[in-house]
Amino acid sequence: MYFIFFIIIIFILTIFFFNYLIYRRKRDTYIKAGKKWDGIVNELRKRK
Repeated sequence: MYFIFFIIIIFILTIFFFNYLIYRRKRDTYIKAGKKWDGIVNELRKRK
C-alpha cells in the first residue's frame, strides 16, 4: 500500500517538474525574442 502511494507521489512530482522546465524554456525563448525585437525597433528608429 505504501509502495503504491510512494510511486504515485513520485509520478506527480515528475510531471510537475517537467511542466516547470517546459514553462521556463518557453519563457526564456519569449524573453530572447523580445530583446531581438527591441533591437530591430531601435535600429529602425535610428534610420528615420
